[in-house]
Amino acid sequence: MRRVPDPARGHDSCTLSRPGLRGRQELDRSAGRAVSRGMRMSKSRVRALRGVTVVLAVLALVGLTGGSAGAAGSFPAVDQPGVSGTEIKVGGVTTASNDPTGGHLDTAYDGVKAYFASVNAKGGVYGRKLVLDTKHDDQLANNRGEVQALLNNDDVFAVLPVAVQLFSGSKLLADGKVPTYGWDINEEWGSENNTPGPSNFFTQIGGYHCFTCASASPQTWLPKKLGKHRIGVLAFNVSQSTSCAEGLEKSFKKYPTAKIVFMDKSLTFGTPDYSAQVAQMKDKNVDMVISCIDGNGATTLGREMKKQGLNAVQLLPNSYNHELIKKNAQVLNGSYLFTTYAPFEATPQSTGMKNYLKWIKKTGGTKNENSLVGWINADEFVAGLKAAGPNFTQQKVVDATNAITSYNAGGLVAPIDWTVAHHKDIECYAVEKVVNGGFKPMYGKKGKPFLCFPSTLKKMPANPKVSA
Repeated sequence: MRRVPDPARGHDSCTLSRPGLRGRQELDRSAGRAVSRGMRMSKSRVRALRGVTVVLAVLALVGLTGGSAGAAGSFPAVDQPGVSGTEIKVGGVTTASNDPTGGHLDTAYDGVKAYFASVNAKGGVYGRKLVLDTKHDDQLANNRGEVQALLNNDDVFAVLPVAVQLFSGSKLLADGKVPTYGWDINEEWGSENNTPGPSNFFTQIGGYHCFTCASASPQTWLPKKLGKHRIGVLAFNVSQSTSCAEGLEKSFKKYPTAKIVFMDKSLTFGTPDYSAQVAQMKDKNVDMVISCIDGNGATTLGREMKKQGLNAVQLLPNSYNHELIKKNAQVLNGSYLFTTYAPFEATPQSTGMKNYLKWIKKTGGTKNENSLVGWINADEFVAGLKAAGPNFTQQKVVDATNAITSYNAGGLVAPIDWTVAHHKDIECYAVEKVVNGGFKPMYGKKGKPFLCFPSTLKKMPANPKVSA
Protein backbone atom coordinates (compact mmCIF):
# COMPACT_ATOMS: atom_id res chain seq x y z
CA MET A 1 0.00 0.00 0.00
CA ARG A 2 1.29 3.46 -0.87
CA ARG A 3 0.04 6.09 1.57
CA VAL A 4 0.59 9.80 1.69
CA PRO A 5 1.06 10.61 5.40
CA ASP A 6 -0.58 13.64 6.91
CA PRO A 7 2.05 15.42 9.01
CA ALA A 8 -0.57 17.56 10.65
CA ARG A 9 -1.93 14.52 12.49
CA GLY A 10 1.47 13.54 13.84
CA HIS A 11 1.03 9.77 13.53
CA ASP A 12 0.51 7.09 10.93
CA SER A 13 -2.82 7.83 9.35
CA CYS A 14 -3.94 4.21 9.71
CA THR A 15 -3.32 4.10 13.47
CA LEU A 16 -6.40 4.21 15.67
CA SER A 17 -6.12 6.38 18.76
CA ARG A 18 -8.38 6.28 21.78
CA PRO A 19 -7.16 9.30 23.78
CA GLY A 20 -9.81 9.14 26.50
CA LEU A 21 -9.66 5.41 27.26
CA ARG A 22 -6.46 5.45 29.33
CA GLY A 23 -7.76 8.16 31.64
CA ARG A 24 -10.94 6.23 32.35
CA GLN A 25 -9.02 3.01 33.10
CA GLU A 26 -6.81 4.86 35.59
CA LEU A 27 -9.84 6.36 37.30
CA ASP A 28 -11.50 2.95 37.50
CA ARG A 29 -8.37 1.40 39.08
CA SER A 30 -8.11 4.25 41.63
CA ALA A 31 -11.73 3.82 42.60
CA GLY A 32 -11.28 0.05 42.94
CA ARG A 33 -8.30 0.43 45.30
CA ALA A 34 -10.23 2.90 47.42
CA VAL A 35 -13.23 0.55 47.77
CA SER A 36 -10.94 -2.30 48.84
CA ARG A 37 -9.85 -0.20 51.83
CA GLY A 38 -13.52 0.46 52.68
CA MET A 39 -13.79 0.61 56.49
CA ARG A 40 -10.47 2.45 56.95
CA MET A 41 -11.49 5.48 54.78
CA SER A 42 -12.19 8.80 56.43
CA LYS A 43 -15.41 10.66 55.69
CA SER A 44 -13.49 13.08 53.46
CA ARG A 45 -12.07 10.15 51.46
CA VAL A 46 -15.61 8.73 51.10
CA ARG A 47 -16.88 12.07 49.78
CA ALA A 48 -13.96 12.22 47.32
CA LEU A 49 -14.71 8.70 46.08
CA ARG A 50 -18.34 9.56 45.61
CA GLY A 51 -17.24 12.56 43.54
CA VAL A 52 -15.11 10.35 41.30
CA THR A 53 -18.01 7.95 40.86
CA VAL A 54 -20.35 10.77 39.85
CA VAL A 55 -17.79 12.16 37.37
CA LEU A 56 -17.40 8.72 35.78
CA ALA A 57 -21.15 8.35 35.48
CA VAL A 58 -21.49 11.74 33.81
CA LEU A 59 -18.59 11.05 31.46
CA ALA A 60 -20.13 7.74 30.43
CA LEU A 61 -23.50 9.40 29.91
CA VAL A 62 -22.27 12.14 27.59
CA GLY A 63 -19.73 9.96 25.83
CA LEU A 64 -16.56 11.91 26.65
CA THR A 65 -14.50 8.87 27.62
CA GLY A 66 -13.29 8.34 24.04
CA GLY A 67 -14.74 4.94 23.10
CA SER A 68 -14.73 4.12 19.39
CA ALA A 69 -18.50 4.34 19.15
CA GLY A 70 -19.04 6.83 21.95
CA ALA A 71 -21.59 9.59 21.70
CA ALA A 72 -20.55 13.12 20.77
CA GLY A 73 -21.95 15.65 23.21
CA SER A 74 -25.72 15.28 23.19
CA PHE A 75 -25.68 13.14 20.06
CA PRO A 76 -26.22 9.37 20.18
CA ALA A 77 -23.42 6.82 19.98
CA VAL A 78 -22.76 5.46 16.48
CA ASP A 79 -21.25 2.02 15.92
CA GLN A 80 -19.83 2.34 12.42
CA PRO A 81 -16.37 2.01 10.79
CA GLY A 82 -14.27 5.13 11.22
CA VAL A 83 -16.63 6.78 13.68
CA SER A 84 -15.66 7.66 17.26
CA GLY A 85 -17.14 10.05 19.75
CA THR A 86 -15.05 12.86 18.29
CA GLU A 87 -14.30 12.01 14.63
CA ILE A 88 -15.70 10.71 11.35
CA LYS A 89 -12.83 9.45 9.24
CA VAL A 90 -12.65 9.00 5.47
CA GLY A 91 -9.93 7.90 3.09
CA GLY A 92 -9.31 8.41 -0.61
CA VAL A 93 -7.38 7.17 -3.61
CA THR A 94 -6.01 9.17 -6.54
CA THR A 95 -3.56 8.73 -9.39
CA ALA A 96 -0.87 10.94 -7.89
CA SER A 97 2.08 9.46 -9.78
CA ASN A 98 2.71 7.90 -13.21
CA ASP A 99 -0.25 9.74 -14.74
CA PRO A 100 0.49 9.75 -18.49
CA THR A 101 -1.68 12.83 -19.01
CA GLY A 102 0.42 14.86 -16.59
CA GLY A 103 -2.69 15.61 -14.55
CA HIS A 104 -2.89 16.70 -10.93
CA LEU A 105 -5.55 14.29 -9.73
CA ASP A 106 -4.16 14.20 -6.19
CA THR A 107 -5.18 17.83 -5.69
CA ALA A 108 -8.66 16.42 -5.12
CA TYR A 109 -7.37 15.85 -1.58
CA ASP A 110 -6.90 19.62 -1.25
CA GLY A 111 -10.58 20.17 -1.99
CA VAL A 112 -11.72 17.61 0.59
CA LYS A 113 -9.32 19.02 3.19
CA ALA A 114 -10.56 22.56 2.57
CA TYR A 115 -14.22 21.57 2.78
CA PHE A 116 -13.72 19.59 5.98
CA ALA A 117 -11.88 22.57 7.50
CA SER A 118 -14.86 24.79 6.70
CA VAL A 119 -17.27 22.37 8.38
CA ASN A 120 -15.02 21.68 11.37
CA ALA A 121 -14.67 25.41 12.00
CA LYS A 122 -18.40 25.36 12.79
CA GLY A 123 -18.20 22.32 15.08
CA GLY A 124 -18.21 19.48 12.58
CA VAL A 125 -21.22 17.20 12.06
CA TYR A 126 -23.11 15.76 15.04
CA GLY A 127 -20.37 17.01 17.35
CA ARG A 128 -17.66 15.14 15.43
CA LYS A 129 -14.77 16.47 13.37
CA LEU A 130 -14.44 15.30 9.77
CA VAL A 131 -11.02 13.79 9.11
CA LEU A 132 -9.33 12.90 5.81
CA ASP A 133 -7.36 10.10 7.42
CA THR A 134 -5.68 8.21 4.57
CA LYS A 135 -4.46 9.25 1.12
CA HIS A 136 -3.64 6.45 -1.32
CA ASP A 137 -1.73 6.77 -4.60
CA ASP A 138 -2.64 4.00 -7.04
CA GLN A 139 0.35 4.89 -9.26
CA LEU A 140 -1.95 4.35 -12.28
CA ALA A 141 -1.66 0.54 -12.43
CA ASN A 142 -2.54 -0.48 -8.87
CA ASN A 143 -6.00 0.91 -8.24
CA ARG A 144 -7.52 -2.39 -7.14
CA GLY A 145 -4.68 -3.04 -4.70
CA GLU A 146 -4.96 0.41 -3.13
CA VAL A 147 -8.74 0.16 -2.85
CA GLN A 148 -8.37 -3.26 -1.23
CA ALA A 149 -5.85 -1.85 1.25
CA LEU A 150 -8.15 1.07 2.00
CA LEU A 151 -11.04 -1.29 2.78
CA ASN A 152 -9.03 -3.91 4.68
CA ASN A 153 -6.53 -1.81 6.61
CA ASP A 154 -8.02 1.64 7.03
CA ASP A 155 -10.80 2.29 9.49
CA VAL A 156 -12.89 4.73 7.41
CA PHE A 157 -16.59 5.48 7.20
CA ALA A 158 -16.57 6.62 3.56
CA VAL A 159 -14.22 6.73 0.57
CA LEU A 160 -13.40 10.14 -0.88
CA PRO A 161 -12.02 11.52 -2.99
CA VAL A 162 -11.59 9.04 -5.84
CA ALA A 163 -9.82 10.71 -8.77
CA VAL A 164 -8.15 8.03 -10.88
CA GLN A 165 -7.34 7.26 -14.49
CA LEU A 166 -8.16 3.56 -14.14
CA PHE A 167 -10.87 2.44 -11.70
CA SER A 168 -10.19 -1.29 -11.46
CA GLY A 169 -11.07 -1.37 -7.75
CA SER A 170 -14.60 -0.08 -8.31
CA LYS A 171 -16.31 -3.46 -7.78
CA LEU A 172 -14.76 -3.78 -4.33
CA LEU A 173 -16.31 -0.48 -3.29
CA ALA A 174 -19.65 -1.23 -4.94
CA ASP A 175 -19.89 -4.68 -3.33
CA GLY A 176 -18.80 -3.28 0.03
CA LYS A 177 -21.66 -0.74 -0.03
CA VAL A 178 -19.25 1.93 1.25
CA PRO A 179 -20.35 5.51 0.46
CA THR A 180 -17.95 6.52 -2.34
CA TYR A 181 -17.46 9.93 -3.94
CA GLY A 182 -15.29 10.90 -6.90
CA TRP A 183 -14.59 12.38 -10.31
CA ASP A 184 -16.65 10.81 -13.07
CA ILE A 185 -14.25 10.13 -15.91
CA ASN A 186 -14.57 6.31 -15.70
CA GLU A 187 -17.44 4.13 -16.91
CA GLU A 188 -17.40 2.22 -13.62
CA TRP A 189 -19.26 5.07 -11.91
CA GLY A 190 -22.27 4.25 -14.09
CA SER A 191 -22.48 3.92 -17.87
CA GLU A 192 -24.01 2.02 -20.75
CA ASN A 193 -21.92 -0.97 -19.64
CA ASN A 194 -22.82 -0.53 -15.97
CA THR A 195 -26.48 0.44 -15.65
CA PRO A 196 -27.66 1.59 -13.24
CA GLY A 197 -24.55 2.94 -11.58
CA PRO A 198 -23.85 1.55 -8.08
CA SER A 199 -26.24 3.14 -5.58
CA ASN A 200 -23.38 4.00 -3.23
CA PHE A 201 -21.37 5.91 -5.88
CA PHE A 202 -21.70 9.70 -6.11
CA THR A 203 -19.88 12.13 -8.44
CA GLN A 204 -19.96 15.77 -9.52
CA ILE A 205 -22.34 14.97 -12.40
CA GLY A 206 -24.57 12.37 -10.79
CA GLY A 207 -24.15 8.62 -11.05
CA TYR A 208 -24.34 7.84 -14.77
CA HIS A 209 -22.90 8.86 -18.13
CA CYS A 210 -23.29 7.07 -21.44
CA PHE A 211 -20.05 7.46 -23.38
CA THR A 212 -21.26 5.90 -26.65
CA CYS A 213 -24.87 7.13 -26.73
CA ALA A 214 -26.31 9.80 -28.99
CA SER A 215 -26.83 12.91 -26.91
CA ALA A 216 -27.50 16.60 -27.19
CA SER A 217 -24.62 18.57 -25.70
CA PRO A 218 -22.27 21.48 -26.47
CA GLN A 219 -20.49 19.14 -28.89
CA THR A 220 -23.50 19.01 -31.19
CA TRP A 221 -24.89 22.47 -30.34
CA LEU A 222 -21.77 24.61 -30.81
CA PRO A 223 -21.35 23.85 -34.55
CA LYS A 224 -24.85 25.22 -35.12
CA LYS A 225 -24.23 28.23 -32.90
CA LEU A 226 -20.89 29.05 -34.57
CA GLY A 227 -22.05 28.33 -38.12
CA LYS A 228 -19.66 25.38 -38.60
CA HIS A 229 -20.59 22.55 -40.94
CA ARG A 230 -17.68 20.14 -41.43
CA ILE A 231 -16.36 18.29 -38.40
CA GLY A 232 -13.09 16.46 -37.86
CA VAL A 233 -12.85 13.93 -35.00
CA LEU A 234 -9.65 12.44 -33.56
CA ALA A 235 -9.30 9.75 -30.88
CA PHE A 236 -6.69 7.50 -29.34
CA ASN A 237 -6.91 3.74 -29.92
CA VAL A 238 -7.98 3.02 -26.32
CA SER A 239 -11.54 2.35 -25.15
CA GLN A 240 -12.02 5.57 -23.18
CA SER A 241 -11.15 7.60 -26.27
CA THR A 242 -12.80 5.50 -28.97
CA SER A 243 -16.03 5.42 -26.93
CA CYS A 244 -16.07 9.21 -27.06
CA ALA A 245 -15.65 9.15 -30.85
CA GLU A 246 -18.41 6.56 -31.22
CA GLY A 247 -20.71 8.76 -29.16
CA LEU A 248 -19.96 11.71 -31.44
CA GLU A 249 -20.83 9.66 -34.54
CA LYS A 250 -24.21 8.71 -33.08
CA SER A 251 -24.89 12.19 -31.75
CA PHE A 252 -24.37 13.93 -35.10
CA LYS A 253 -26.62 11.36 -36.75
CA LYS A 254 -29.41 12.07 -34.27
CA TYR A 255 -28.80 15.83 -34.20
CA PRO A 256 -27.40 16.67 -37.68
CA THR A 257 -26.19 20.17 -36.90
CA ALA A 258 -23.04 19.44 -38.91
CA LYS A 259 -21.40 16.56 -40.74
CA ILE A 260 -18.41 14.51 -39.65
CA VAL A 261 -16.17 14.46 -42.73
CA PHE A 262 -12.98 13.17 -41.11
CA MET A 263 -12.42 10.67 -38.29
CA ASP A 264 -9.29 8.93 -37.03
CA LYS A 265 -9.58 6.56 -34.05
CA SER A 266 -6.20 4.92 -34.54
CA LEU A 267 -3.95 7.47 -32.82
CA THR A 268 -1.39 6.27 -30.29
CA PHE A 269 -1.45 8.03 -26.93
CA GLY A 270 1.29 10.62 -26.69
CA THR A 271 1.83 10.86 -30.44
CA PRO A 272 3.98 13.92 -31.24
CA ASP A 273 2.98 14.17 -34.89
CA TYR A 274 -0.46 15.10 -36.21
CA SER A 275 0.75 16.37 -39.56
CA ALA A 276 -0.96 13.67 -41.65
CA GLN A 277 -4.30 14.09 -39.88
CA VAL A 278 -4.22 17.86 -40.18
CA ALA A 279 -3.33 17.66 -43.88
CA GLN A 280 -6.32 15.37 -44.51
CA MET A 281 -8.66 17.64 -42.54
CA LYS A 282 -7.45 20.61 -44.55
CA ASP A 283 -8.16 18.74 -47.78
CA LYS A 284 -11.69 17.99 -46.53
CA ASN A 285 -12.32 21.63 -45.56
CA VAL A 286 -12.87 20.83 -41.87
CA ASP A 287 -13.97 23.97 -40.04
CA MET A 288 -14.34 22.50 -36.53
CA VAL A 289 -12.25 19.87 -34.76
CA ILE A 290 -13.67 17.87 -31.86
CA SER A 291 -11.05 15.61 -30.34
CA CYS A 292 -11.28 12.81 -27.79
CA ILE A 293 -7.68 13.15 -26.63
CA ASP A 294 -5.95 14.70 -23.64
CA GLY A 295 -5.12 18.39 -23.20
CA ASN A 296 -1.47 17.97 -24.14
CA GLY A 297 -2.47 16.15 -27.31
CA ALA A 298 -4.97 18.88 -28.18
CA THR A 299 -2.22 21.46 -27.76
CA THR A 300 0.12 19.53 -30.08
CA LEU A 301 -2.75 19.20 -32.56
CA GLY A 302 -3.49 22.94 -32.36
CA ARG A 303 0.14 23.77 -33.03
CA GLU A 304 0.10 21.62 -36.19
CA MET A 305 -3.20 23.18 -37.32
CA LYS A 306 -1.65 26.63 -37.00
CA LYS A 307 1.47 25.50 -38.86
CA GLN A 308 -0.51 24.13 -41.80
CA GLY A 309 -3.02 26.97 -41.85
CA LEU A 310 -6.07 24.85 -40.98
CA ASN A 311 -8.56 27.56 -40.04
CA ALA A 312 -10.81 25.48 -37.81
CA VAL A 313 -12.14 25.96 -34.29
CA GLN A 314 -11.08 23.40 -31.69
CA LEU A 315 -13.49 22.07 -29.08
CA LEU A 316 -11.04 21.03 -26.38
CA PRO A 317 -11.44 17.90 -24.25
CA ASN A 318 -10.88 18.01 -20.45
CA SER A 319 -8.88 21.21 -20.77
CA TYR A 320 -10.06 23.44 -17.94
CA ASN A 321 -6.41 23.79 -16.97
CA HIS A 322 -5.29 27.37 -16.41
CA GLU A 323 -1.60 26.53 -16.50
CA LEU A 324 -1.90 24.64 -19.80
CA ILE A 325 -4.00 27.32 -21.46
CA LYS A 326 -1.84 30.25 -20.33
CA LYS A 327 1.34 28.50 -21.46
CA ASN A 328 -0.13 27.70 -24.89
CA ALA A 329 -2.34 30.73 -25.45
CA GLN A 330 -0.89 31.46 -28.89
CA VAL A 331 -2.08 28.04 -30.08
CA LEU A 332 -5.31 27.62 -28.11
CA ASN A 333 -6.85 31.11 -28.14
CA GLY A 334 -10.25 30.98 -29.84
CA SER A 335 -10.88 27.37 -28.81
CA TYR A 336 -13.93 26.27 -26.82
CA LEU A 337 -14.47 23.80 -24.01
CA PHE A 338 -17.18 22.90 -21.54
CA THR A 339 -17.30 21.82 -17.90
CA THR A 340 -19.80 20.00 -15.72
CA TYR A 341 -19.35 22.53 -12.92
CA ALA A 342 -19.42 26.33 -12.74
CA PRO A 343 -16.05 27.77 -13.83
CA PHE A 344 -14.11 30.10 -11.55
CA GLU A 345 -14.77 32.96 -13.97
CA ALA A 346 -18.60 32.76 -13.80
CA THR A 347 -20.21 35.84 -12.24
CA PRO A 348 -21.70 36.49 -9.84
CA GLN A 349 -19.96 33.79 -7.85
CA SER A 350 -22.24 31.30 -6.13
CA THR A 351 -22.14 30.71 -2.38
CA GLY A 352 -20.41 27.40 -3.05
CA MET A 353 -17.70 29.05 -5.16
CA LYS A 354 -17.08 31.81 -2.62
CA ASN A 355 -16.66 29.25 0.15
CA TYR A 356 -14.39 27.06 -1.98
CA LEU A 357 -12.11 29.97 -2.89
CA LYS A 358 -11.97 31.15 0.72
CA TRP A 359 -11.09 27.79 2.24
CA ILE A 360 -8.80 26.48 -0.51
CA LYS A 361 -6.69 29.58 0.09
CA LYS A 362 -6.97 29.35 3.87
CA THR A 363 -5.81 25.72 3.90
CA GLY A 364 -3.00 26.25 1.36
CA GLY A 365 -4.56 24.02 -1.29
CA THR A 366 -4.25 24.21 -5.06
CA LYS A 367 -7.03 26.01 -6.90
CA ASN A 368 -7.85 23.88 -9.93
CA GLU A 369 -10.43 21.59 -11.48
CA ASN A 370 -9.59 18.56 -9.37
CA SER A 371 -9.60 20.31 -6.02
CA LEU A 372 -12.95 21.87 -6.93
CA VAL A 373 -14.37 18.41 -7.68
CA GLY A 374 -12.89 17.15 -4.40
CA TRP A 375 -14.73 19.98 -2.61
CA ILE A 376 -17.98 18.99 -4.36
CA ASN A 377 -17.44 15.34 -3.35
CA ALA A 378 -16.99 16.38 0.28
CA ASP A 379 -20.11 18.54 0.11
CA GLU A 380 -22.11 15.60 -1.27
CA PHE A 381 -20.86 13.44 1.59
CA VAL A 382 -21.86 15.97 4.24
CA ALA A 383 -25.25 16.56 2.59
CA GLY A 384 -25.98 12.84 2.83
CA LEU A 385 -24.60 12.63 6.36
CA LYS A 386 -26.87 15.42 7.55
CA ALA A 387 -29.88 13.98 5.70
CA ALA A 388 -29.27 10.59 7.36
CA GLY A 389 -29.67 12.04 10.86
CA PRO A 390 -27.59 11.63 14.05
CA ASN A 391 -28.14 7.84 14.16
CA PHE A 392 -26.32 7.59 10.82
CA THR A 393 -24.90 4.44 9.25
CA GLN A 394 -23.16 3.91 5.94
CA GLN A 395 -26.36 2.58 4.39
CA LYS A 396 -28.46 5.40 5.82
CA VAL A 397 -26.10 7.96 4.25
CA VAL A 398 -26.40 6.20 0.87
CA ASP A 399 -30.20 6.01 1.12
CA ALA A 400 -30.57 9.59 2.32
CA THR A 401 -28.40 10.93 -0.51
CA ASN A 402 -30.40 8.98 -3.06
CA ALA A 403 -33.57 10.64 -1.76
CA ILE A 404 -32.28 14.18 -2.45
CA THR A 405 -34.16 15.60 -5.44
CA SER A 406 -32.21 18.83 -6.01
CA TYR A 407 -28.54 18.92 -5.07
CA ASN A 408 -26.31 21.71 -6.43
CA ALA A 409 -23.32 22.10 -4.06
CA GLY A 410 -24.18 25.71 -3.34
CA GLY A 411 -24.44 26.54 -7.04
CA LEU A 412 -21.27 24.76 -8.18
CA VAL A 413 -23.20 22.24 -10.28
CA ALA A 414 -26.55 22.26 -12.02
CA PRO A 415 -29.22 20.60 -9.83
CA ILE A 416 -28.89 16.82 -9.57
CA ASP A 417 -31.94 14.67 -8.82
CA TRP A 418 -30.41 11.71 -7.01
CA THR A 419 -33.64 9.73 -7.19
CA VAL A 420 -32.90 9.14 -10.89
CA ALA A 421 -29.21 10.10 -11.24
CA HIS A 422 -27.87 6.53 -11.27
CA HIS A 423 -29.51 5.85 -14.61
CA LYS A 424 -30.11 9.32 -16.10
CA ASP A 425 -27.33 11.12 -17.96
CA ILE A 426 -26.00 14.60 -17.33
CA GLU A 427 -27.87 17.33 -19.20
CA CYS A 428 -26.28 20.66 -18.19
CA TYR A 429 -22.87 22.14 -19.03
CA ALA A 430 -21.00 25.42 -18.72
CA VAL A 431 -19.33 26.57 -21.95
CA GLU A 432 -16.11 28.60 -21.99
CA LYS A 433 -13.98 30.18 -24.70
CA VAL A 434 -10.20 30.58 -24.52
CA VAL A 435 -9.47 34.31 -24.72
CA ASN A 436 -6.02 35.84 -24.13
CA GLY A 437 -4.78 32.72 -22.39
CA GLY A 438 -7.73 32.57 -19.99
CA PHE A 439 -11.33 31.37 -19.88
CA LYS A 440 -14.40 33.41 -20.74
CA PRO A 441 -17.85 31.99 -19.82
CA MET A 442 -20.15 31.92 -22.84
CA TYR A 443 -23.89 31.80 -23.55
CA GLY A 444 -25.15 31.49 -19.99
CA LYS A 445 -26.86 34.29 -18.11
CA LYS A 446 -25.96 36.22 -14.97
CA GLY A 447 -26.00 33.73 -12.12
CA LYS A 448 -26.96 30.92 -14.52
CA PRO A 449 -23.81 29.54 -16.17
CA PHE A 450 -25.24 26.22 -17.37
CA LEU A 451 -26.82 25.33 -20.72
CA CYS A 452 -29.18 22.36 -20.42
CA PHE A 453 -30.03 19.79 -23.07
CA PRO A 454 -32.81 17.43 -21.86
CA SER A 455 -32.53 13.85 -23.03
CA THR A 456 -36.05 14.16 -24.48
CA LEU A 457 -34.97 16.71 -27.12
CA LYS A 458 -36.12 15.79 -30.62
CA LYS A 459 -34.03 18.47 -32.32
CA MET A 460 -31.26 20.83 -31.32
CA PRO A 461 -32.61 24.12 -29.90
CA ALA A 462 -31.18 27.42 -31.05
CA ASN A 463 -31.15 28.69 -27.46
CA PRO A 464 -30.93 25.97 -24.80
CA LYS A 465 -32.50 26.48 -21.40
CA VAL A 466 -30.12 28.04 -18.88
CA SER A 467 -29.75 26.98 -15.27
CA ALA A 468 -28.07 28.12 -12.06
